[in-house]
Amino acid sequence: MTTVTRHSDRNRSCAATAWHRLYAELDAWTAAGDTATLWWRDDDAEAASPALTRLLSLQAKTGVPLAIAAVPQRLDASLADALGTGRGITVLQHGYSHDNFAGDGDRKIELGDSRPAEYVVADLAMGMQILSAMPGWWPVMVPPWNRIASYLVPMLPELGYRGLSALGPRNRRQPVAGLVQNNVHLDPVDWRGRFGRSGGFVGEDIALDMLIAHLRDRREGRSDLNEASGLMTHHRVQSAEVWDFAERLIDTAGSHPAARWCTARDLFPA
Repeated sequence: MTTVTRHSDRNRSCAATAWHRLYAELDAWTAAGDTATLWWRDDDAEAASPALTRLLSLQAKTGVPLAIAAVPQRLDASLADALGTGRGITVLQHGYSHDNFAGDGDRKIELGDSRPAEYVVADLAMGMQILSAMPGWWPVMVPPWNRIASYLVPMLPELGYRGLSALGPRNRRQPVAGLVQNNVHLDPVDWRGRFGRSGGFVGEDIALDMLIAHLRDRREGRSDLNEASGLMTHHRVQSAEVWDFAERLIDTAGSHPAARWCTARDLFPA
């Protein structure tokens, strides 16, 4: 008798295995006597919307701290009203305008070297002034598209920033004096539409492997043990599958004794 395995069944089997691998990795942290620190950053906030309401509802339901990276130039007063005095929510700065100043064919970047430095610095200072009145504001720079020109990094502490957050394992805790870096490491959004429409889900297997790889590298000494592993979401564009995955990840990791969700203020101290 021939057994036919449907594609959907195979996907569910892979996903189940991936969740088991995550739990096994966290078990390894328990065995090592260490705590797997995690954090959650959501990018591109501008205004109140049904998607933002869903984000804030998920944060309130799970109680997990949330760092919201807001775009100063596009900020609408409704965002501050929606955030109110929500517990566990920190507001970070997401560039200034989230405009792309890269040359034709280059990777998108706002905080690059294609404009005079004084223009970029002026934008950042203006952005900080705008956001400093927001509830939960904390002076951390989140570069749009997770890219920033190297010459700008030493200027950030001079402008008043305490932290920097991009994508991928950090090289060092303090890239320059007075500035702490803690990146994100799991991006579940399928930006290029490789598995469907842009903004869809890369799939549980791929997404969990991103997180597991960073956790394992930290535990085994290939990455900085003390850099919290970061989940990045984009409430304005992500699909229902990404929402479901994020909620399950937060619940699953939160139920393990080796895992601890951190606030942005924990990671970027004064």
